[in-house]
Amino acid sequence: MDTPILIPTDMNRIPFFYLLQISDPLFPIGGFTQSYGLETYVQKGIVHDAETSKKYLESYLLNSFLYNDLLAVRLSWEYTQKGNLNKVLELSEVFSASKAPRELRAANEKLGRRFIKILEFVLGENEMFCEMYEKVGRGSVEVSYPVMYGFCTNLLNIGKKEALSAVTYSAASSIINNCAKLVPISQNEGQKILFNAHGIFRRLLERVEELDEEYLGSCCFGFDLRAMQHERLYTRLYIS
Repeated sequence: MDTPILIPTDMNRIPFFYLLQISDPLFPIGGFTQSYGLETYVQKGIVHDAETSKKYLESYLLNSFLYNDLLAVRLSWEYTQKGNLNKVLELSEVFSASKAPRELRAANEKLGRRFIKILEFVLGENEMFCEMYEKVGRGSVEVSYPVMYGFCTNLLNIGKKEALSAVTYSAASSIINNCAKLVPISQNEGQKILFNAHGIFRRLLERVEELDEEYLGSCCFGFDLRAMQHERLYTRLYIS
């Protein structure tokens, strides 16, 4: 009988596989319960077919996601790379404060807390992570999901470009999945929209590198207003 070759545990930990796992829209932090205001657009008839779903995706990514989540991930990754935990904490506070709609602010915190709690399984021995985890547990810091994502991807030795690419695709995929349920559009139409969005993804990755922290929180008011209106919809499938 052949003797099995035992591979050391640390060699099994490949950053790329971590990236796939934590960027999966079904990663159990509750992201699938959020529409971030899309449900309001659908109920008002603004998003009603594949073409308007495509326009919504492009507008959201270029006018909101870029200046909020994506920029926060980039800054958090860079501050973590420099070992500056105080800047990561400050960034998390600023990002949370920039969320005007109550539901979006609550979603941001819930997803961030669940994310870092799950990552404790693999980063529990990292000194910087443990310090952050302790502060989160004490409630002494505002928790923001994109900031925690950038923080943890750096500690997992995931490259910045790879982290930004993954979180961009994950956000787009979640939107299309929501459109498939709400509008509805077919799965094939959704995949076609994602294929055609690759050029948008490249633009986002190029543009986010040109932004500094002053741009954080910039947005198109329409997205925030629809998120606020979502709080009072008569029927709702999503939390936000």
